[in-house]
Amino acid sequence: MVQLPQSLLWDHNAHYHSWLLRKLPQRSARALDVGCGTGAFARELAERAEHVDAVDVSPEMIERASGAPASNVRWLCGDLLDLSLDASGYDAVTAISSLHHMPLRPALRRLAELVRPGGTLAVVGHYRKQTPTDFALDAVTLPANAAVGAYKAARGRAGKPHDEGMPVKDPANTLLEIRTAAAEILPGAVVHRRLFWRYTLLWRNTHH
Repeated sequence: MVQLPQSLLWDHNAHYHSWLLRKLPQRSARALDVGCGTGAFARELAERAEHVDAVDVSPEMIERASGAPASNVRWLCGDLLDLSLDASGYDAVTAISSLHHMPLRPALRRLAELVRPGGTLAVVGHYRKQTPTDFALDAVTLPANAAVGAYKAARGRAGKPHDEGMPVKDPANTLLEIRTAAAEILPGAVVHRRLFWRYTLLWRNTHH
């Protein structure tokens, strides 16, 4: 990936917050944010949910996240695959740039278990580029990335304030592998390739 000058860097994950909020219930009893980082999206969820569990494997991230009060958010440090979470499940489950830090199929199974019947799972993730289409998309994404960075910088909104200290890992799975695993584990899941080196996955638990 071509690195923009520091002054033009911007938060790709935050770019997808509005998409996530559009796909999730307007009101919910319980929500779960996996890989919450410094807690920016968990706090947005907290405005729509009675209770939010926000999970991150990094003690530093949880310490920073919990530094800003949010009375209906429970900050949990640990691995999603090991943590004891609400057995009754959640109405909304989100994972932003965190799924690639875990083994794909076990993580998808765990996420599916945590979505209540009628609930929604929404993921914004990274994939490993492999196909000609993956690489060809850079012809669109790279100029768009720079243009958005310049636009935000001109308005004083550039920068990546939440990135410092955040664990970084290259994605291991291709988009095809992610789509295949989702089809097996999350029947009816919709996976879309997105700009800015991301994909989205949306699944509704239709079991009653």
